[in-house]
This record gives sequence, C-alpha cells and structure tokens, in this order.
Amino acid sequence: MATVAVIVGAAIVNGIAFTTGNALYDKFGRTDGSEERARHVRAIEDLQKASAEWNQKRLETFDFINRSVKQKYDARDTFDDVDKALEFYNQTHPDGEIVLPYRPVLEDFYKPTPEHNYYETVVASIIGGVSGYVAYRFIV
Repeated sequence: MATVAVIVGAAIVNGIAFTTGNALYDKFGRTDGSEERARHVRAIEDLQKASAEWNQKRLETFDFINRSVKQKYDARDTFDDVDKALEFYNQTHPDGEIVLPYRPVLEDFYKPTPEHNYYETVVASIIGGVSGYVAYRFIV
C-alpha cells in the first residue's frame, strides 16, 4: 500500500513540476519580444565576450609565467594549472607580483527586475508550501 502511495505522490509532484515549469516558460521563456528577455540575452552575449577576453588574458598570463620560470631555470616542470603557476611565480619572483584579472560573472551584466524576483519568490514559496503540506499530510 505504501508503494502505491509513493507512486501516486510522485506522479502528483511530477505533474505539478511540469505545470509550473510550463507556466514559468510561458511567462519568461518565450521570445515574444519582452524587454526582460531582451535584457537577459544582451547580458549573456556581453558575458560571453567578457569571458572570452578573460580567458585570453588568463592564457597569456599562464604562458608568461611558464616562459619566465623556464628562463630563470626555476622550472621543475610545466604547470597545468594557472592558479598554482601564479602562486609559484609570485613566491619565487617577489619583484613583481602578478594578479589575474577579475573573472566576469552574469551578475556583472544582468540584474533581474523586481517583477522577475517577485515571480521567482512566489513560485518557490508555492512549490515549497505545497510540498511541505503534502509531506506533512501524507508522510507523517
């Protein structure tokens, strides 16, 4: 009997999850020309450009460190991790400390509108409340 209850409960939760997901997609996911969607797409494009530039600078720094360490005959082996290479270089060459640039993240380019935050909070609260009620009612 418990197995049937678990299967039915899982089916209900699954149905709620898909219905909620579709509702969220209808509200935010369609490309209906909404300003929020356009802002998000522009932010993702800006993030991709900034990430590509950051990766290029990171590789240039990595190559510089490997060349510098080899030139000074301090090379034990070629580094595979930029962070370890940078730490070793800064320890062995205190004359000029090298710091990697800040890694760009989506929050640098996109701030959700208060309406988006409101809907996100409402959906999470409803799903949490219903799940808590179902768990309390049927499991306990």
